[in-house]
Amino acid sequence: MSEAELEPDCEAGCPPPREIEQLIGHDEAIASFDALHRAGRLHHAWMLTGPKGVGKASLAYLLAGHLLGEGAYSRIRAQSHPNLLVIRRPWDDKRKKWRGEITMDEIRRVPDFFSRKAGEIGWRIAIIDSLDELNINSANGLLKTLEEPPDKGILFLVTHSPGRLLPTIRSRCRRLDLRVPPTDETRTWLTATHSVSAADADIAIAMADGAPGRALALERSGALGLEKDIAGLIDRLPQWDEKASRRLAAKLSVKAGESLRPHFYASLIRRSAAQARSAVEEGRAPEPWLDAWRRLQGLSREADAIYLDPKQAALAALSEIEQAGRAAAR
Repeated sequence: MSEAELEPDCEAGCPPPREIEQLIGHDEAIASFDALHRAGRLHHAWMLTGPKGVGKASLAYLLAGHLLGEGAYSRIRAQSHPNLLVIRRPWDDKRKKWRGEITMDEIRRVPDFFSRKAGEIGWRIAIIDSLDELNINSANGLLKTLEEPPDKGILFLVTHSPGRLLPTIRSRCRRLDLRVPPTDETRTWLTATHSVSAADADIAIAMADGAPGRALALERSGALGLEKDIAGLIDRLPQWDEKASRRLAAKLSVKAGESLRPHFYASLIRRSAAQARSAVEEGRAPEPWLDAWRRLQGLSREADAIYLDPKQAALAALSEIEQAGRAAAR
């Protein structure tokens, strides 16, 4: 699937958030919102917070459909409801890829949308997915709408990291905090709804820190196979399989492996931290793994920011793991 075919709020193999029909673990948040709606006390701006992949955007679409009334859900899924505006990262036609941030031009659509006559009677709703992708100009541009609440209008604002947002944005929003559901619920959702095997579901849940959508994305992307390859290398330490290491790096260097690179670095960083914790608990020196953890974080940033050769960057990252494993065994 090309990047143009993959929507900016969607990961390969997964449906977009507006098409997720079954949400798990958010009954309390929905009940809180519904109670305020029935009481006629809905705030004009709702900040939906929680870990990435927990269902924030899907909940925004669900609440929007609830407010827009009968027949709204099918038109929301078709992106054809005149009273719903969705703001996401725009397409960069010159570079043929989704932009890395939500631009000021996109944010200007929000006050324009609320100032126009509604397409239909009732609520007008804007969803911004996500606030984390606003640049400083677009963040300041959003403030005008937040400071001047639209008549019969509501904003649903998705954020993975509310603490990094402008205080002036946070202070003008009411929060719906979404939490990771129990592991058993997520496992059942993955196995029964998305036909994921129980063994793979458990691996994906652990990789995703319990977030259901993130776990599904990891399973669909091929990241579980990558995780198994990494585990095979680390479990043999201090012995090192050089051929397997090079096969893994080669897999990440081709176009098809591009989407797996963030998972690769995240896995090595997570496993280095886990090894350091285990060393402390067992009375061993954690420094080899802590050093690897720090260097891997830097390498992960550099690989993306300055376009290092993917294969060489992967080999360098794996070398950090090899050296840490051997140093820890001395």
